[in-house]
Amino acid sequence: MKHYFWWAASVCFLLLFACGCDDTSQTPRIKQEVIDFDRTGGTKVNEVVLKKNPWFFHTLVVYEQDPSATTVNKVRERELTKDEMEISTTKDGSKVIHYEWITFCISKDTRTVTVTAEENKTGKPRSIYFFALAIVWGPSFTVTQSE
Repeated sequence: MKHYFWWAASVCFLLLFACGCDDTSQTPRIKQEVIDFDRTGGTKVNEVVLKKNPWFFHTLVVYEQDPSATTVNKVRERELTKDEMEISTTKDGSKVIHYEWITFCISKDTRTVTVTAEENKTGKPRSIYFFALAIVWGPSFTVTQSE
């Protein structure tokens, strides 16, 4: 009798778990997960494949070389605060996010993210993560620039 109870309880739990899962098939996706620039910089457009769920910009994460880091490749990641970025909205409704060497422009319809990287005069490679959210996960991607 105990076995039937535990079997029934397990089946009920699995059914409850399966019914509670979110449908991620409608989550927007980004076309390019990594955008690379050479040291001269430039502008590239990344397209978002929109399904049903909207998405929004959350933050930028900077990857910096850190000789004192305990990781194998000596890189430290740092999430930027809103005060460290310049965020504005243009007259046409596009959102512009600027940080030191890079600018992201999200179109009003959120179908494109235009990325502009300035020339890299630091002599070091640079990398930044554009972190976006939707219901579950948004169209996030990484931008790298060679030294």
